[in-house]
Amino acid sequence: MLVGIAALVLTACTARGAGAEPSGDAGGDDATPIVVGVSWPQSGPLGAVAPGLAGIETYIEQANADGGIDGHPIELVTADDAYDPARLVENERKFVEKDGAVLVVNFGGISIAGRDYLKQKGVAGISLAGNSPLSDIENFPLQRAFWPDVAWEGHLQADWLQAEHPDAVVGYVGFNNDLSESQLAGLAAGGVVPVETALVAPGTADLSAQVSQFQASGVDTLIINIGAPTVGAVLAYIDQIGWSPTVLLGSTTSDFTTAINQAGPGAVEGAYAFKWFKDPSDPQFADNADYLEYVKAMTESGHEDDIADALAMNGYGLGAAIVAALEQAESYDSAGIITAWDSFSKLENPMLLEGLVFDSGPFGRIAFQFQFSKFDGTSWVPEGSVVDVRDEGIVE
Repeated sequence: MLVGIAALVLTACTARGAGAEPSGDAGGDDATPIVVGVSWPQSGPLGAVAPGLAGIETYIEQANADGGIDGHPIELVTADDAYDPARLVENERKFVEKDGAVLVVNFGGISIAGRDYLKQKGVAGISLAGNSPLSDIENFPLQRAFWPDVAWEGHLQADWLQAEHPDAVVGYVGFNNDLSESQLAGLAAGGVVPVETALVAPGTADLSAQVSQFQASGVDTLIINIGAPTVGAVLAYIDQIGWSPTVLLGSTTSDFTTAINQAGPGAVEGAYAFKWFKDPSDPQFADNADYLEYVKAMTESGHEDDIADALAMNGYGLGAAIVAALEQAESYDSAGIITAWDSFSKLENPMLLEGLVFDSGPFGRIAFQFQFSKFDGTSWVPEGSVVDVRDEGIVE
């Protein structure tokens, strides 16, 4: 693997990276910046995820205020891709060829569109995404993903259903892209195949017809893994018509901003989710030290309006993971960053639930632990012990 990474980096030729710091020795005496490009949806169908960028900016700003990485500031270059794959690739081209980025960060499944270009240039990419194709580090050795593979979560949901509701009639709501394909594959691997699916484009709000079809088809268990406004609208409509299926929400779409505040706490009460990160709007974290530090940092950086958004906390956690990789890297280039990313061991992170850690592991992922939880109308309450997909034989 390391040989492959080194070979790729030798092909890179960027305005600032070719033969100069930050592609030089870690711990050098100069203060050449380490350039990180971030292409992020700030408008378009997934403009609601923009607070994630605020979280990244906040943590990087905090790291720079603390002296950067051994005296090297992290230079964050950002651009809006409006969740458009073509714009994402153009942003990446600018980051690499003009700005000299040694790392490119993206959100969601459109990251897949940029992998070929980054591979050609020998530049590392990290995505805030759970799509299974982003686990393909054999063909894309410089590509990593921050969220766990959603197929694993699907497998965990299937295992729970097989144990607790073996006769469940399952329906599924998700995006019409490979995120849903990934989760459905995980469900199938665990022996659960939904009898009805509703796969819609990002930003779709009204699924009342599909929900009514689920109800008419005898669905008694609904798995939902889709962003705002859809998840909130679905939950609100279910509550409105008096239907009461067992509801399993996706870990990254079960937060207050995305789901609970949209639908109302009463409409979500009794739902289940495999949680793994802190939701800044969940009252159980009001006195948590990591949460309070996050609030302080976001306020000082001028992003106080985004504090309550779970995506902002996710971005903050991703920023912390990038800084941790840079601090461990033997060189401030793409190979050095990825090698350090692949060396995490029991790494603590401010966004993780108490007792959970990041570990470098299979498929380049670092998040393998989940806490099964139930929403009690006020907060997500843990049920049982922490589950590690490696221990469950889901990931080997």
